Amino acid sequence: MTHIEITQNFIENLEKAREELGWTQAQMAEKLQMSLSSYKYMISGKSAKIPIYVAYLVYQTTGKFFFELCGDIVPEMSLLMDYRQLSKERQQAIRTSIAMERAIAAQSPEAIAQAKDTPEELLPLYTILGNMEDGMYYDTSNVEYFNVAPYRAFYGDEITCGVRVTTNHLHPAYHAGDILLVCQRPPRDGDTGLFLNKKNRRLYIRRFRQTEPCRLEPITAYGEPITVDSYDYNDMYQWVKFGYVVAKIR
Repeated sequence: MTHIEITQNFIENLEKAREELGWTQAQMAEKLQMSLSSYKYMISGKSAKIPIYVAYLVYQTTGKFFFELCGDIVPEMSLLMDYRQLSKERQQAIRTSIAMERAIAAQSPEAIAQAKDTPEELLPLYTILGNMEDGMYYDTSNVEYFNVAPYRAFYGDEITCGVRVTTNHLHPAYHAGDILLVCQRPPRDGDTGLFLNKKNRRLYIRRFRQTEPCRLEPITAYGEPITVDSYDYNDMYQWVKFGYVVAKIR
């Protein structure tokens, strides 16, 4: 992005953040330790530079990262934004997992060389606690690792993780003991996707239909189709597309 684009994004997103907080421009100026006239001059776009200290105060007062306001969302920063939305308990679980991964990555050169000679390729396998069914309450899951190497020849890089089916509530599509090979990208029309609803904290395993509005259709004989209006931000925002099922293995 150009300097002008970054500055304009910062101005627009800063004003949007201010409105979301219900603050006046005078209140925002006070939070940023500047006069109202200076604040208005800055958001007018006439100021060529945004002081670093102002960017720091913006984060302290709004919780918005500077790169968010500039519209430069790289994948690593997007993960940080998602992490910030989690509860303290889930954040701690992720920090523990990261610490374990760093410990593995810091193995001795001999151990790393040996791992390279091993034909295994390990990916995370999620076992969701509770009855594995469409519309199940999703509170937490256990994570282990499984060898995906035998399936790379068939599915390439589509597989990014796995989900273990623990009950027969999804019969006849899936049975207890099945492992769903999942691609963590948005589903396409006809794919069976895993959808998390932020509002009711439930996980749905549904067939995705790219209609207007979109439809999430049950894969069993139970349940009614769910419609999602892709033009309604509030309707879309409550759904997280975890990924789609590439294949199942037993």
